[in-house]
Amino acid sequence: MRRGQAELVLGALQEIVALEDVQAIVDRACERVVAAGPYRVALLSLDFGGDLFVGLCGGDESMRARFLESARVTPPERRAEKRERIWREHRIPGTNACFIPEGSDVPFSRAFAASEAESGSEWRPQDRLMIFVRGAAGEVHGVLSLDRPSDRRRPLPSHRRAIEAIDRFATLAGVILHEKHLARKLRESEERYAAVVEQGHDGVLIERDGRVLFANRRLGEILGLDSASIQGRTLAEVFVADQAQVLPGERVRRLRVPDGRTIEVAWKSAVIRFGGADATLHVLEDVSERERVLKQILRTQRMESVDSLASGIAHDFNNLLVGILGYASLLESRLAEDDPLRGYVKSIEQAADRAASVTRQLLGVVRDDKVRVVPVRVPELLEEIARLLRDTMTTGIDVSVHCDATVPRVMGDDAQLHQVLLNVCLNARDAMPDGGTLLLEADVVEPAPTSRVAGRFVRIAVRDNGCGMDGATLDKVFDPFFTTKQAGKGTGLGLYMAYRIVERHGGTIDIQSQKGRGTTVEIYLPSAAGASDARTTPGTVLFVDDEELIRQVAAEMLGSFGVPCRLAGNGEQAVQVVREGGGNLRCVVLDLAMPGMDGWEAARRIREIAPELAIVVSTGHDMRPPSHAASLRDLVFLKKPYRIGDLRAAIEKAAPVPAP
Repeated sequence: MRRGQAELVLGALQEIVALEDVQAIVDRACERVVAAGPYRVALLSLDFGGDLFVGLCGGDESMRARFLESARVTPPERRAEKRERIWREHRIPGTNACFIPEGSDVPFSRAFAASEAESGSEWRPQDRLMIFVRGAAGEVHGVLSLDRPSDRRRPLPSHRRAIEAIDRFATLAGVILHEKHLARKLRESEERYAAVVEQGHDGVLIERDGRVLFANRRLGEILGLDSASIQGRTLAEVFVADQAQVLPGERVRRLRVPDGRTIEVAWKSAVIRFGGADATLHVLEDVSERERVLKQILRTQRMESVDSLASGIAHDFNNLLVGILGYASLLESRLAEDDPLRGYVKSIEQAADRAASVTRQLLGVVRDDKVRVVPVRVPELLEEIARLLRDTMTTGIDVSVHCDATVPRVMGDDAQLHQVLLNVCLNARDAMPDGGTLLLEADVVEPAPTSRVAGRFVRIAVRDNGCGMDGATLDKVFDPFFTTKQAGKGTGLGLYMAYRIVERHGGTIDIQSQKGRGTTVEIYLPSAAGASDARTTPGTVLFVDDEELIRQVAAEMLGSFGVPCRLAGNGEQAVQVVREGGGNLRCVVLDLAMPGMDGWEAARRIREIAPELAIVVSTGHDMRPPSHAASLRDLVFLKKPYRIGDLRAAIEKAAPVPAP
């Protein structure tokens, strides 16, 4: 062999040390061995704990593929037995090299097919040199197989100097490759750790003796801090200890964090080894959102129950109020102006009016009315509310508005949104009996944190520094009829109405409050990127209602202003009366909610019989016609409960009597 070959091989170590990729190193090692001679084919196979690497120089890719396939299908113990046999039978003493002589039954030729053999030459395809690649502790990681001598003669075992040089190169390369592989596995492990710990859903904190040693990114997000700033702090600095509260359930704690928020976390702890000593690992899951969603579901279920109850009793309740107000009106009309009984009648009417007002409020949010959608300018809406509050509030409450003129419009019913903000602001006023600050703000968020719907939302925040609420009160604040005010000073429907109106607008409403620290109400709303011909048919009024009390008081009221009437107890009777003598009727007053044929169906059939007959429809429920009655036109609506004047005005609007 040529002089200096050993120096060339050993010099190649500097080149492979600079590489990081193990596969690139094994390929380059094969190239350097072939370049130094005396072989034209080098194959380096390594197995690091099941990770297989095959380097090749001088052969084609099919050779590498065949070797890899053979390694994958051959059990590790079979490969180990094969290496042990070669080592035992063919090792060159004093080296890690094995010379596989001509005629050996070691079946390497199946993997190294001879493509350049020439008949009559001294070279045989099975003549090869194998060098075992070992690690720093002497463990075998693979073999370097050299084949096809460049001078067409196989080297003799006596060429020890060259063989020993390649042996030393293979040994040193094996150590380098093992270390590179371990370094890569360590990096991959650290990357997996970072992916799990840093990108996970849970906050992770490691502390020893109450001082934080490590905090992941998610913990910083939960606490509203930079994770790097948490390290080195004490637990008392990270969590406000006097506000820590253990809640029932899965080790849930309510904590107040440095930015003032109160959060609920599921907390798990364990003792681990960290930095060579015992430490405590804390894993925190922010369950505030989960608890919020659960509370929202329960709140919705409660509201649906109340809605069903309200819808069920509203009809009967309004019918009773019609009777009360009707008879009170009749009684008042028959009393002298100076009769002392008029005061009692007025009290009856006032009580009934208050009951009717509560019913209207409740039904206003129970029924699924479509909102009157128009573009609403939020800055103007807030300024209008602020002006109204400044004019009506007592001194000592400072009302201010922070809203950029670029805040986009929202699509909604301006009157309903006005009512929502007014209800919220009046609650804020009541929370500051000794004065304070009321701030109305608006900005844009995308998406709303309390909504599962994507898109841009306008966030309207109403902030006060009043008395605030505790957790028990906060859980019930949207419940209908729930109020903390004194008897007679609140119905408990203000926030309930606000919640349902905002919900109908496709938005959400959220409240954050702490006892003694004020309240913030945040409302999220999606961002927006002539009279009929007069009928002149004087005559009888057909009054239709399934309640006997309503029919009786209606007859009395109609008679009091000189209008004759006929009464019907259901829709079928009304249709029959019109069929028999509709030409003599002035108009029909129909209750919409009746058993059997309801008012809508009765009105549709009456119009088929008498298209010009005036119709007044009355109910305490939703007045939108269903699909089968959508074609009805020129109806006059009379809202229950009503007085004599309301009934008379509705009839005169539907069928006015011409002037003589």
